[in-house]
Amino acid sequence: MVYDYRTFFFANIVSVTVFTVCLCLLAWRNRSVAGMRWFAGGMVVGLVKLVLQGLEGKVTPYLSDMVANELYLISFVMQLMGLRWFVERKPVRRVWPFIAIGLSLVAYAAMFAGKIRYSGNVINIPNIVVCGVSAWILLKHGRGPFAAVARVAATILGLDAIVMTYRAALTNMLYMRPWLTVNAQTDPRWLYSLAAMAFLATCTVMCVLWFLVTELSKELAEQARTDPLTGALNRRAMEEAALRETTRSIRYGHLPCMIMLDVDHFKRLNDTRGHAAGDAVLQALVRHIKPMMRVNDVLARTGGEEFTILLPNTTASAGVAAAERVRQTVEAIEVPFEDEPIRFTISAGVAQLDPAQGGWEGMMRRADAAMYEAKEGGRNSVRPIAKPHEMSFAREAATIIL
Repeated sequence: MVYDYRTFFFANIVSVTVFTVCLCLLAWRNRSVAGMRWFAGGMVVGLVKLVLQGLEGKVTPYLSDMVANELYLISFVMQLMGLRWFVERKPVRRVWPFIAIGLSLVAYAAMFAGKIRYSGNVINIPNIVVCGVSAWILLKHGRGPFAAVARVAATILGLDAIVMTYRAALTNMLYMRPWLTVNAQTDPRWLYSLAAMAFLATCTVMCVLWFLVTELSKELAEQARTDPLTGALNRRAMEEAALRETTRSIRYGHLPCMIMLDVDHFKRLNDTRGHAAGDAVLQALVRHIKPMMRVNDVLARTGGEEFTILLPNTTASAGVAAAERVRQTVEAIEVPFEDEPIRFTISAGVAQLDPAQGGWEGMMRRADAAMYEAKEGGRNSVRPIAKPHEMSFAREAATIIL
């Protein structure tokens, strides 16, 4: 059985080393994914713990037992932080859990040095709690694309907590003094429970890779919907959002409104100050508009210097008022650029959904026509919905103005 125990540890160390190296490389390659950094760091700490634990009986118990067990708790906490990042994405505001963990580490070291019976509880119970809290966080916050992997990971962590509880009970019954765990190498229950934990740890690593793939897929999908220069949505994403909102509004009777806006004299700006100046203006425009929007409002770049704002459940008069606030805000913007700052204005048109006039496509056409009326009228202004028979004339006149 001793030979099996050593063989198990050798095989486990080899597999964990491979996992750790792979996760570290993935964390380095995807440095924006903070959850991978936390988990890879936890794996490094866990690998050191495993090496020390495998040397039990060959090095001092202070290393093979005390330090190894403390590193195990630290590893679990770091892995919890990694998993939490994927489903919460906000900083931890409470410090008392970390203080409690630190006190547990200090208390365990003191009790181990004093050879106090049942000192293993001081480190085993926090491990079980961390597993349980991790599972709870995943179940509570794992939504959207992370829902499936969060449920699977929570199940694995729950099973891990059960195995840990069994090992804690085994320690209390047979190895209550810290230095007695070396005798556990001949106990098949100890070996099999270790094998179960190694299996669950492997499953957890697979879940982390699943989390990473889901995160990268989400980022790619977001990039496909986003204008790379300004960070606003692109035309395709706006059309999808308008279609969804149109369907919802027809069902519930809350009509949306649309604002079309265009930067005045943008071609002149590019010709006189360069395209870098034009890019700076577009970026500043989006940067100032976004904070003014509600949670469900949608902003998209639908042309070179043309932007569209979709306002769910908004009347035409409220849409005009919103467009005027945007116009006034933009008029006050001063964009730093080289030696001379840039000031600019916009022209905007507003239209509300009318299912009788072509759904969201008709709303976009009417808002676009109203915007060109604003340009024809002198720019730096807002025009409400253009009448259907005036649309073609407004577009033709605008081509001359531009």
